[in-house]
Amino acid sequence: MEAPLNKHSPRSSSVFDIEVQATFIIVERNPGAGDEPFVESGRIISQVIHEFPLDDLINDGNDAVLDMLNSMCIPVQPSMVEDIAAAASRLAADARDRDGKVLRMQVAIEAVVEEVPDFGSGDADIDDSDDEGVVAMTAEEVAGSLGKTVVDAAGKECPICLEDLVVGGEAACVPCSHAFHEVCIITWLKKKNRCPCCRFDLSNMNEV
Repeated sequence: MEAPLNKHSPRSSSVFDIEVQATFIIVERNPGAGDEPFVESGRIISQVIHEFPLDDLINDGNDAVLDMLNSMCIPVQPSMVEDIAAAASRLAADARDRDGKVLRMQVAIEAVVEEVPDFGSGDADIDDSDDEGVVAMTAEEVAGSLGKTVVDAAGKECPICLEDLVVGGEAACVPCSHAFHEVCIITWLKKKNRCPCCRFDLSNMNEV
């Protein structure tokens, strides 16, 4: 966890900011085993600024921090919650005692996970009943369904993790032309056969 920045917030003195940068290290099982049972397959960075009333952090910092971490799909450890909550509560109390000079606290977290976190891609409202009984795509089928495209403009997001695609970099592209981070769409297609944006059925591509 990084030390807090001594910056004054231009917003209301009743608000305390915690800026969280979470680096999700995606790992997969190493078929070669040996000394390394897992190997890294990619990284996703999620950065969010959370706003809290000072009293929420001072009176119930642990619950506030726990809700914050859960909202970002960060695997929670009690010691992590307690450390962040203690620092935030101390700074919030200090800010209140100094006539509301609010600080922004920065927290950097690395989390090792075996699949891309479900950040909420808007797919929750889609009826998945037509996917019932469908066998998940194999790694070979997933690889055969993906192409590559160059990101030609700023502001384009991966629809799965909602993080920006790098301008000038390569993104994975499915036959319906939607683009994603490669690790995001590969993990998605190992569970579902359809494009998360338009529901295009990629399993049919492997029958041609």
